[in-house]
Amino acid sequence: MELQARHTYAALLHFPSLARRVQNPSAKDLDIDLQHYPQVIHFPNTTGAFCIDRSVIDEDAEATTSPGPLNLTHPEAILSDRTASCVFLYIASRTFASPTPTPAYPAMFTPLPQLTSETSPGASSPPVVHINREIRRSIKVNEAYSKALDKHGPVVIVPRHGRNEYVIDHRYAHEVLTDTKNFTFEKAVFEMLHLGFLALCDNGAFVHDVDSLVEKNVQPRMNAIIEQIFPIFTHYFDRMADGLPNPAVDKTAVEFPDMFHRIQLAVAHAMVVMILGQPHASSTVAGHFAAVAVAMANMTGMHENTHEWTRLPWLWVLVNGYSAVFLTIIPRFFFRIVPTLWKARNEHLKNGLAAKHGEFVPLFDILLTKHYHGTTGLFALAGFFRCVIVSIGVIFASIHQTVVAGLWILIKLTQKQDEYLPALREEWERVNPAGECLNVKKLTQLTLLDSFIREVLRTKGDTWGPVRQTTQPVRVGPYVLPKDALCMVLISRVHQHPDNYGTEGTAFNGLQWAEKGRPAVQGAPDFLTFGLGRWACPGRQLAIHEIKVILYMIFSKFDIKLKGDRYRVTNTINTTSVAPEATFMLKRRDV
Repeated sequence: MELQARHTYAALLHFPSLARRVQNPSAKDLDIDLQHYPQVIHFPNTTGAFCIDRSVIDEDAEATTSPGPLNLTHPEAILSDRTASCVFLYIASRTFASPTPTPAYPAMFTPLPQLTSETSPGASSPPVVHINREIRRSIKVNEAYSKALDKHGPVVIVPRHGRNEYVIDHRYAHEVLTDTKNFTFEKAVFEMLHLGFLALCDNGAFVHDVDSLVEKNVQPRMNAIIEQIFPIFTHYFDRMADGLPNPAVDKTAVEFPDMFHRIQLAVAHAMVVMILGQPHASSTVAGHFAAVAVAMANMTGMHENTHEWTRLPWLWVLVNGYSAVFLTIIPRFFFRIVPTLWKARNEHLKNGLAAKHGEFVPLFDILLTKHYHGTTGLFALAGFFRCVIVSIGVIFASIHQTVVAGLWILIKLTQKQDEYLPALREEWERVNPAGECLNVKKLTQLTLLDSFIREVLRTKGDTWGPVRQTTQPVRVGPYVLPKDALCMVLISRVHQHPDNYGTEGTAFNGLQWAEKGRPAVQGAPDFLTFGLGRWACPGRQLAIHEIKVILYMIFSKFDIKLKGDRYRVTNTINTTSVAPEATFMLKRRDV
């Protein structure tokens, strides 16, 4: 049946919290495909243009009581580029077919509502809880932190690595992560990188530059980016297949203890293309990118829990940071790559200035148009190096965490393939027949695979996720946190607590999110892998697309098993940044 689009207010009645934040009823349509934003709310049968505060996109998707999936799938719906403060939505004024009714699923558990704090400052400081080093390095670490919150309340102070960490309970995750007045993300990032002193003069510019670059130039060009990088993944995994025996002659499985490194090089090569462009793409440059990403991850202290110097933690931080900067980042990026970029800067700038909306253009070229174009002398040199520094930030953000998450999901799907792989293969064959290339539209249609990815990310046992730092004394529950307190939400508790998931929090149900219409990129107070609010990970859509491509390639080309059906978690408190150790057994598929 054809339905005539109705006026905007009909939709807003379903989303009162969004209706309260309508800012501009005449926002300009910039014609960006919404298939890249499945986390955005579906407004049925509406017309009009309006502007919504970007910080509520994730949170309102879960706050609404409107029935049915929240995916925005109508081709008439267009989303503009996200700015620092708002999102422009435009719903085209024309007729469209009524969507297929959503099947009825069993009633899902409704999470308990998030709590908010009183504003009065009169309260005590959170209690200090000491969790010894042996527990922090064991599989009991999440249980220990959770018991501390059960006993002492919604905030506890845990001394670790020479600093006090304010551990936040799951019921206050929304308040801490979405309150940009009392909690800052920018300074917290520098603290985690052990570069807090730079925040004094940077004032958040570096973090804003990286976030803005991804928001404004990766999401709108996602189709073109996937078109550029898909052949790279094909090439890497074809080379792996060529190194295995012909299954018609020899069906012996070959050990791959270095799967993490192989995936890392493939992702790094893809990011060379996205950041610098095809002329710079080579396995050598990909190796430099991978090394820089690991060095930046090391600077965050990802190995503090297992490698720190107990008596002199500050000295370990100093030596670790010095090694990352002077032994890896400077020689492998500034000495090997930057001179080539400097020589070709005019070509890169020309390409960036000629860029058209939606077309592929390397991110470095776009940076030059913003920071280098129109400058001379020392200002030009400073602008060029600002582009270089932001590029390093994008390298770190786009490679390391994606590869770690990808390996976790590969391990879990390998372990659970008897239960889940038949349905996933059927979906792959239906969406992408043999011989065709994956694109954004097809990747978005892989909803069962997407659900499996989300469930692995929910259940793999991350301790930490999004971080914040207080900008002033602020009350959380019954406690007052001082200015500059480093706040860390205990997401292992968020992802499994009965308040959020009832009695099923610890059970693995890989296809439930396809049934419930909640894609892997959709953040919520009960799913914080990619953060929440204003500082939710801007590159999460690209990361999920890359992981889908990797899984599709591996399971399409190989029969795969885990050696001994085992893997080892080497850093139980930091499964977000430290990959597990696993040896895979691969055979070429006989297709």
